[in-house]
Amino acid sequence: MLKFINRIWFWLENSRIFTVPMSIFSWAVAFVFALTNGGNLFYGCLALIGICFGQLATNLFDDYVDYKKLEKMGTLNEQTKSKCKYIKNGEATLEQVLKVVVIYCSIATIIGAFLFFKTGYPVIIFALLGAIFVLTYAKWSTAGIGEVAVGLAFGPILFGGVYWVMTQTLDKHIFLIGTIVVMFTIGLLYTNSLMDFDGDSASHKKTLCRRFKDKNQAVAGYGIIYGLGYGLLSLAITSGYLPKIFLITFFTVPLVVELIVSMLLFNSDKTYVPQKRFWHFPFENWNKIKDYPEIASFRFRMYQARNIMIYTSVLICISRVISVYF
Repeated sequence: MLKFINRIWFWLENSRIFTVPMSIFSWAVAFVFALTNGGNLFYGCLALIGICFGQLATNLFDDYVDYKKLEKMGTLNEQTKSKCKYIKNGEATLEQVLKVVVIYCSIATIIGAFLFFKTGYPVIIFALLGAIFVLTYAKWSTAGIGEVAVGLAFGPILFGGVYWVMTQTLDKHIFLIGTIVVMFTIGLLYTNSLMDFDGDSASHKKTLCRRFKDKNQAVAGYGIIYGLGYGLLSLAITSGYLPKIFLITFFTVPLVVELIVSMLLFNSDKTYVPQKRFWHFPFENWNKIKDYPEIASFRFRMYQARNIMIYTSVLICISRVISVYF
Protein backbone atom coordinates (compact mmCIF):
# COMPACT_ATOMS: atom_id res chain seq x y z
CA MET A 1 0.00 0.00 0.00
CA LEU A 2 2.82 2.39 0.90
CA LYS A 3 4.50 1.69 -2.43
CA PHE A 4 1.25 2.46 -4.25
CA ILE A 5 0.80 5.73 -2.33
CA ASN A 6 4.41 6.74 -3.06
CA ARG A 7 3.84 6.05 -6.76
CA ILE A 8 0.74 8.22 -6.81
CA TRP A 9 2.67 10.99 -5.08
CA PHE A 10 5.48 10.55 -7.63
CA TRP A 11 3.07 11.32 -10.46
CA LEU A 12 1.42 14.18 -8.61
CA GLU A 13 4.78 15.79 -7.92
CA ASN A 14 5.87 15.45 -11.56
CA SER A 15 2.48 16.83 -12.62
CA ARG A 16 3.52 19.90 -10.58
CA ILE A 17 0.83 19.56 -7.96
CA PHE A 18 2.29 22.63 -6.23
CA THR A 19 0.69 24.70 -9.03
CA VAL A 20 -2.80 23.29 -8.35
CA PRO A 21 -3.62 26.16 -5.95
CA MET A 22 -3.88 28.37 -9.04
CA SER A 23 -6.88 26.23 -10.01
CA ILE A 24 -8.24 25.97 -6.49
CA PHE A 25 -8.14 29.68 -5.74
CA SER A 26 -9.39 30.74 -9.16
CA TRP A 27 -12.25 28.29 -8.63
CA ALA A 28 -12.77 29.69 -5.11
CA VAL A 29 -13.57 33.15 -6.48
CA ALA A 30 -16.15 31.80 -8.95
CA PHE A 31 -17.47 29.50 -6.21
CA VAL A 32 -17.96 32.33 -3.71
CA PHE A 33 -19.68 34.56 -6.28
CA ALA A 34 -22.02 31.70 -7.25
CA LEU A 35 -22.63 30.55 -3.66
CA THR A 36 -23.58 34.05 -2.55
CA ASN A 37 -26.05 34.01 -5.41
CA GLY A 38 -27.74 30.80 -4.26
CA GLY A 39 -25.47 28.33 -6.06
CA ASN A 40 -25.28 24.56 -5.46
CA LEU A 41 -22.36 23.79 -3.14
CA PHE A 42 -21.98 20.10 -4.13
CA TYR A 43 -21.87 20.76 -7.86
CA GLY A 44 -19.32 23.50 -7.28
CA CYS A 45 -17.03 21.16 -5.31
CA LEU A 46 -17.38 18.46 -7.96
CA ALA A 47 -16.38 20.96 -10.63
CA LEU A 48 -13.20 21.73 -8.65
CA ILE A 49 -12.09 18.10 -8.80
CA GLY A 50 -12.56 18.04 -12.57
CA ILE A 51 -10.68 21.33 -12.98
CA CYS A 52 -7.71 20.12 -10.91
CA PHE A 53 -7.36 16.91 -12.91
CA GLY A 54 -7.57 18.93 -16.11
CA GLN A 55 -4.68 21.10 -14.93
CA LEU A 56 -2.57 18.12 -13.88
CA ALA A 57 -3.14 16.61 -17.34
CA THR A 58 -2.01 19.85 -18.97
CA ASN A 59 1.18 20.02 -16.89
CA LEU A 60 2.14 16.41 -17.55
CA PHE A 61 1.31 16.50 -21.26
CA ASP A 62 3.52 19.59 -21.59
CA ASP A 63 6.42 17.47 -20.29
CA TYR A 64 5.59 14.78 -22.84
CA VAL A 65 5.73 17.25 -25.72
CA ASP A 66 8.85 19.01 -24.40
CA TYR A 67 10.74 15.72 -24.00
CA LYS A 68 9.94 14.55 -27.52
CA LYS A 69 10.92 17.92 -28.96
CA LEU A 70 14.22 18.08 -27.06
CA GLU A 71 14.99 14.48 -28.01
CA LYS A 72 14.34 15.23 -31.68
CA MET A 73 16.55 18.33 -31.55
CA GLY A 74 19.36 16.46 -29.78
CA THR A 75 19.51 18.95 -26.90
CA LEU A 76 17.98 16.70 -24.25
CA ASN A 77 21.20 16.18 -22.28
CA GLU A 78 21.73 19.93 -22.03
CA GLN A 79 18.36 20.37 -20.31
CA THR A 80 18.27 17.51 -17.79
CA LYS A 81 18.36 19.82 -14.77
CA SER A 82 15.24 21.70 -15.70
CA LYS A 83 13.42 19.64 -18.31
CA CYS A 84 11.74 16.27 -17.79
CA LYS A 85 14.41 14.96 -15.42
CA TYR A 86 12.23 12.11 -14.12
CA ILE A 87 11.84 10.77 -17.67
CA LYS A 88 15.50 11.19 -18.59
CA ASN A 89 16.76 9.35 -15.51
CA GLY A 90 14.46 6.39 -16.15
CA GLU A 91 11.95 6.89 -13.35
CA ALA A 92 9.15 6.92 -15.94
CA THR A 93 8.72 6.25 -19.65
CA LEU A 94 6.99 8.41 -22.23
CA GLU A 95 4.29 5.76 -22.54
CA GLN A 96 3.64 5.90 -18.80
CA VAL A 97 3.43 9.68 -18.93
CA LEU A 98 0.82 9.47 -21.67
CA LYS A 99 -1.17 6.85 -19.74
CA VAL A 100 -1.33 9.07 -16.66
CA VAL A 101 -2.48 11.99 -18.83
CA VAL A 102 -5.29 9.76 -20.13
CA ILE A 103 -6.26 8.82 -16.55
CA TYR A 104 -6.39 12.47 -15.52
CA CYS A 105 -8.50 13.37 -18.55
CA SER A 106 -10.82 10.40 -17.97
CA ILE A 107 -11.57 11.50 -14.40
CA ALA A 108 -12.29 15.03 -15.58
CA THR A 109 -14.53 13.67 -18.36
CA ILE A 110 -16.59 11.48 -15.99
CA ILE A 111 -17.21 14.45 -13.71
CA GLY A 112 -18.14 16.61 -16.68
CA ALA A 113 -20.63 13.99 -17.90
CA PHE A 114 -22.31 13.84 -14.50
CA LEU A 115 -22.63 17.61 -14.31
CA PHE A 116 -24.01 17.66 -17.85
CA PHE A 117 -26.86 15.35 -16.90
CA LYS A 118 -27.55 17.39 -13.79
CA THR A 119 -27.24 20.94 -15.10
CA GLY A 120 -27.62 20.93 -18.87
CA TYR A 121 -25.80 21.34 -22.19
CA PRO A 122 -23.67 24.45 -21.39
CA VAL A 123 -21.48 22.11 -19.33
CA ILE A 124 -20.55 20.31 -22.55
CA ILE A 125 -19.52 23.58 -24.16
CA PHE A 126 -17.31 24.61 -21.24
CA ALA A 127 -15.92 21.08 -20.87
CA LEU A 128 -15.08 20.78 -24.57
CA LEU A 129 -13.36 24.16 -24.56
CA GLY A 130 -11.43 23.15 -21.46
CA ALA A 131 -10.45 19.81 -23.03
CA ILE A 132 -9.21 21.58 -26.14
CA PHE A 133 -6.86 23.71 -24.08
CA VAL A 134 -5.70 20.67 -22.07
CA LEU A 135 -4.82 18.74 -25.21
CA THR A 136 -3.43 21.64 -27.24
CA TYR A 137 -1.74 23.77 -24.58
CA ALA A 138 1.68 22.45 -25.62
CA LYS A 139 0.98 23.60 -29.20
CA TRP A 140 -0.11 27.04 -28.01
CA SER A 141 3.06 27.18 -25.93
CA THR A 142 5.21 26.17 -28.89
CA ALA A 143 3.64 29.01 -30.87
CA GLY A 144 4.55 31.44 -28.08
CA ILE A 145 0.98 32.13 -26.98
CA GLY A 146 0.63 29.67 -24.11
CA GLU A 147 -0.35 32.54 -21.82
CA VAL A 148 -3.37 33.25 -24.05
CA ALA A 149 -4.50 29.64 -23.67
CA VAL A 150 -4.12 29.83 -19.89
CA GLY A 151 -5.93 33.17 -19.81
CA LEU A 152 -8.94 31.71 -21.62
CA ALA A 153 -8.97 28.39 -19.76
CA PHE A 154 -8.54 29.74 -16.24
CA GLY A 155 -10.54 32.90 -16.87
CA PRO A 156 -13.80 32.89 -18.89
CA ILE A 157 -14.04 29.10 -19.28
CA LEU A 158 -13.35 28.20 -15.65
CA PHE A 159 -15.45 31.00 -14.19
CA GLY A 160 -18.31 30.54 -16.63
CA GLY A 161 -18.34 26.78 -16.13
CA VAL A 162 -18.28 26.86 -12.33
CA TYR A 163 -20.91 29.60 -12.19
CA TRP A 164 -23.16 27.67 -14.56
CA VAL A 165 -23.05 24.30 -12.76
CA MET A 166 -23.81 26.04 -9.47
CA THR A 167 -26.56 28.44 -10.57
CA GLN A 168 -27.63 27.25 -14.06
CA THR A 169 -27.33 30.89 -15.15
CA LEU A 170 -24.67 32.97 -16.86
CA ASP A 171 -23.73 36.44 -15.69
CA LYS A 172 -21.57 38.59 -17.97
CA HIS A 173 -19.95 40.15 -14.91
CA ILE A 174 -18.51 36.80 -13.81
CA PHE A 175 -16.41 36.81 -16.97
CA LEU A 176 -14.98 40.21 -15.97
CA ILE A 177 -14.07 38.85 -12.53
CA GLY A 178 -12.53 35.80 -14.21
CA THR A 179 -10.39 37.99 -16.46
CA ILE A 180 -9.13 39.97 -13.48
CA VAL A 181 -8.20 36.90 -11.45
CA VAL A 182 -6.61 35.06 -14.36
CA MET A 183 -4.02 37.82 -14.84
CA PHE A 184 -2.52 36.76 -11.51
CA THR A 185 -2.56 33.14 -12.68
CA ILE A 186 -0.74 34.18 -15.85
CA GLY A 187 1.81 35.89 -13.58
CA LEU A 188 2.62 32.46 -12.13
CA LEU A 189 3.06 30.93 -15.58
CA TYR A 190 5.18 33.90 -16.68
CA THR A 191 7.47 33.41 -13.68
CA ASN A 192 8.04 29.79 -14.64
CA SER A 193 8.76 30.77 -18.25
CA LEU A 194 11.14 33.54 -17.24
CA MET A 195 13.18 31.19 -15.06
CA ASP A 196 13.33 28.77 -18.01
CA PHE A 197 14.39 31.58 -20.35
CA ASP A 198 17.84 30.11 -21.11
CA GLY A 199 16.57 26.56 -21.52
CA ASP A 200 13.69 27.66 -23.73
CA SER A 201 16.09 29.72 -25.83
CA ALA A 202 18.33 26.68 -26.31
CA SER A 203 15.37 24.56 -27.41
CA HIS A 204 13.90 27.42 -29.49
CA LYS A 205 10.69 27.25 -27.48
CA LYS A 206 8.60 30.39 -27.84
CA THR A 207 7.08 32.02 -24.78
CA LEU A 208 5.73 35.46 -24.01
CA CYS A 209 8.86 36.48 -22.12
CA ARG A 210 11.09 35.41 -25.03
CA ARG A 211 9.50 38.14 -27.11
CA PHE A 212 11.76 40.48 -25.16
CA LYS A 213 15.40 40.93 -26.14
CA ASP A 214 16.80 39.31 -23.00
CA LYS A 215 15.64 37.97 -19.65
CA ASN A 216 16.26 41.22 -17.79
CA GLN A 217 14.08 43.13 -20.22
CA ALA A 218 11.51 40.34 -19.93
CA VAL A 219 10.97 41.25 -16.27
CA ALA A 220 9.07 44.27 -17.62
CA GLY A 221 6.38 41.82 -18.72
CA TYR A 222 5.19 41.72 -15.13
CA GLY A 223 4.10 45.33 -15.51
CA ILE A 224 1.85 44.36 -18.41
CA ILE A 225 0.37 41.26 -16.78
CA TYR A 226 -0.23 42.54 -13.26
CA GLY A 227 -0.99 46.01 -14.61
CA LEU A 228 -3.92 44.57 -16.56
CA GLY A 229 -5.16 42.74 -13.47
CA TYR A 230 -5.09 45.78 -11.21
CA GLY A 231 -6.29 48.03 -14.03
CA LEU A 232 -9.39 45.94 -14.74
CA LEU A 233 -10.10 45.72 -11.02
CA SER A 234 -9.88 49.51 -10.75
CA LEU A 235 -12.23 49.84 -13.72
CA ALA A 236 -14.74 47.46 -12.13
CA ILE A 237 -14.69 49.48 -8.89
CA THR A 238 -14.89 52.93 -10.48
CA SER A 239 -17.70 51.78 -12.78
CA GLY A 240 -19.71 50.73 -9.75
CA TYR A 241 -19.90 47.02 -10.50
CA LEU A 242 -17.67 46.16 -7.55
CA PRO A 243 -17.99 48.03 -4.22
CA LYS A 244 -15.04 49.90 -2.76
CA ILE A 245 -14.27 47.12 -0.30
CA PHE A 246 -12.53 45.36 -3.20
CA LEU A 247 -9.77 47.95 -2.89
CA ILE A 248 -8.23 45.76 -0.19
CA THR A 249 -6.97 43.59 -3.04
CA PHE A 250 -4.35 46.25 -3.73
CA PHE A 251 -2.54 45.15 -0.56
CA THR A 252 -0.85 42.58 -2.82
CA VAL A 253 0.96 45.27 -4.87
CA PRO A 254 4.08 45.26 -2.62
CA LEU A 255 4.35 41.51 -3.15
CA VAL A 256 4.41 42.04 -6.92
CA VAL A 257 7.21 44.60 -6.53
CA GLU A 258 9.11 42.11 -4.36
CA LEU A 259 8.67 39.39 -7.01
CA ILE A 260 10.06 41.69 -9.71
CA VAL A 261 13.16 42.43 -7.61
CA SER A 262 13.48 38.73 -6.80
CA MET A 263 13.44 37.81 -10.50
CA LEU A 264 16.14 40.37 -11.32
CA LEU A 265 18.30 38.77 -8.63
CA PHE A 266 17.56 35.32 -10.09
CA ASN A 267 18.67 36.50 -13.53
CA SER A 268 21.99 37.52 -12.00
CA ASP A 269 22.49 34.36 -9.95
CA LYS A 270 20.26 31.31 -10.37
CA THR A 271 21.45 29.86 -7.06
CA TYR A 272 20.60 32.95 -4.99
CA VAL A 273 17.83 32.24 -2.49
CA PRO A 274 16.19 35.27 -0.84
CA GLN A 275 15.50 35.19 2.86
CA LYS A 276 12.11 33.74 3.66
CA ARG A 277 9.82 36.15 5.53
CA PHE A 278 6.59 35.52 7.43
CA TRP A 279 4.46 36.96 4.61
CA HIS A 280 5.81 34.33 2.20
CA PHE A 281 3.68 31.62 3.80
CA PRO A 282 2.81 29.02 2.55
CA PHE A 283 6.13 27.53 1.39
CA GLU A 284 5.41 23.80 1.70
CA ASN A 285 8.36 21.40 2.09
CA TRP A 286 10.67 24.39 2.38
CA ASN A 287 12.84 22.85 5.11
CA LYS A 288 13.55 19.96 2.76
CA ILE A 289 14.08 22.10 -0.35
CA LYS A 290 16.15 24.96 1.06
CA ASP A 291 19.33 22.86 1.32
CA TYR A 292 19.51 22.56 -2.48
CA PRO A 293 20.22 26.08 -3.82
CA GLU A 294 19.25 25.53 -7.47
CA ILE A 295 15.95 23.87 -6.58
CA ALA A 296 15.25 26.28 -3.72
CA SER A 297 15.96 29.33 -5.87
CA PHE A 298 13.50 28.18 -8.54
CA ARG A 299 10.82 27.06 -6.11
CA PHE A 300 11.11 30.26 -4.04
CA ARG A 301 10.07 32.41 -7.02
CA MET A 302 7.32 30.00 -7.99
CA TYR A 303 5.95 30.17 -4.46
CA GLN A 304 6.14 33.96 -4.55
CA ALA A 305 4.15 34.21 -7.78
CA ARG A 306 1.70 31.52 -6.72
CA ASN A 307 1.07 33.15 -3.36
CA ILE A 308 0.35 36.51 -5.00
CA MET A 309 -2.41 34.75 -6.90
CA ILE A 310 -3.61 33.04 -3.71
CA TYR A 311 -3.67 36.25 -1.64
CA THR A 312 -5.43 38.16 -4.42
CA SER A 313 -8.10 35.47 -4.78
CA VAL A 314 -8.65 35.29 -1.03
CA LEU A 315 -9.01 39.07 -0.73
CA ILE A 316 -11.52 39.12 -3.60
CA CYS A 317 -13.51 36.34 -1.89
CA ILE A 318 -13.47 38.21 1.42
CA SER A 319 -14.56 41.39 -0.34
CA ARG A 320 -17.48 39.57 -1.98
CA VAL A 321 -18.69 38.08 1.31
CA ILE A 322 -18.43 41.43 3.12
CA SER A 323 -20.24 43.27 0.33
CA VAL A 324 -23.11 40.74 0.31
CA TYR A 325 -23.62 39.98 3.98
CA PHE A 326 -22.36 43.05 5.85
